[in-house]
Amino acid sequence: MATTILNGGTLTLTINAIARSEQITSAVLTVEQTRNAYNLIGGTKAFKVVDNNVTLAIEAMQDWTSGTSDFMDALWTASATPDTSVPFVLSCNSQTFTGSLYPEYPAVGGAGNDALTWSVTFQCAGVPTKA
Repeated sequence: MATTILNGGTLTLTINAIARSEQITSAVLTVEQTRNAYNLIGGTKAFKVVDNNVTLAIEAMQDWTSGTSDFMDALWTASATPDTSVPFVLSCNSQTFTGSLYPEYPAVGGAGNDALTWSVTFQCAGVPTKA
């Protein structure tokens, strides 16, 4: 089979039903499993996954505007209720991952001669579904 090389241009991200791909420069979904090992009396080992830690790390351009539809304002508002998750959909080529994440306050500001950017790692509420 031929190798297919994908780049970040194939990624799209929607958070709380609003497309955010135009502001985001990087998006990485990570699932880390906690796997316990058990030594059985017969001399073998058994392994069991007991937990999953799922995060969505993004880097984005700050898009503070005068309206309430910008990404920064939406995150700031959602972060006022930090224990309430919001839905996300991350698509990579033809693969779609749907889940929920807990909002985080975005960073504000930056250097005078650079584009204003920010980075955050969202905690996700469980393992996303893959379609």
